[in-house]
Amino acid sequence: MFGRLRPDQIEHKQSEGDPDDVVSSVDKAVEARLTPELLALLPGSSVVGEEAAHADPRVLDQMSLPGDIWIIDPIDGTRGFVRGDPAFGVMVALVREQKSYAAWIALPAKGQLFVAELGSGTWLDGQRITIAPSPNPNSPRGSLYTRYLPEAESTALERAARNNYTPVPGSGSAAIEYTEVIVGHKDFVVYHRLLPWDHVPGTLLVSEAGGSALLQDGSPFTPTQRLGPLIVANEPAVSERVRGWFSQLDG
Repeated sequence: MFGRLRPDQIEHKQSEGDPDDVVSSVDKAVEARLTPELLALLPGSSVVGEEAAHADPRVLDQMSLPGDIWIIDPIDGTRGFVRGDPAFGVMVALVREQKSYAAWIALPAKGQLFVAELGSGTWLDGQRITIAPSPNPNSPRGSLYTRYLPEAESTALERAARNNYTPVPGSGSAAIEYTEVIVGHKDFVVYHRLLPWDHVPGTLLVSEAGGSALLQDGSPFTPTQRLGPLIVANEPAVSERVRGWFSQLDG
């Protein structure tokens, strides 16, 4: 359906803090297809899908339960998808006993599939991949997603970071951002709003590839985390550099 959507297959989506959000018939169809397939793989498991949670916010309550939980983002980067921008992906993760256990990001327009399992590394199209060091850790390439930060904190962060990194335009898709870090096109990304379908798959993939996903205080991201700042980085030196910008805000 990429590039072939009709206007009647796209609708406005009322999302908190995102007045321009949209959903397509493809988002709904992908989630409807994946949900029963995943449940059949692990009897007794449950699913937290973006569209199901939008229809009924109580779906998110399952994230605090024990057992196996599938996370689905049927189309991440829907705004791009509906306008024919290839910067979108399909993301799935498995949370087992409150820990990120496995993750998949498919980039259909690129024909790429990223896969990770806890303790087993990250794989791109069947080949193991490890994040390369930053070519210039003193001016790392990255993106600051400050939209959901309080305005004063956002302004202060941008001031602290100015001239200390090489800005790279954001794609608007977490599927793209996380995989850009993995393949070495970016050194870091910073997020604040942490919905599980946006971040559980990518954080495991980055971590298993040798990078990190840490909160401002240095603690690791967990599947139930809802607010950041979250610093996703390719190597410790870059992570520490970005975290240092936040320490300046305290002063």
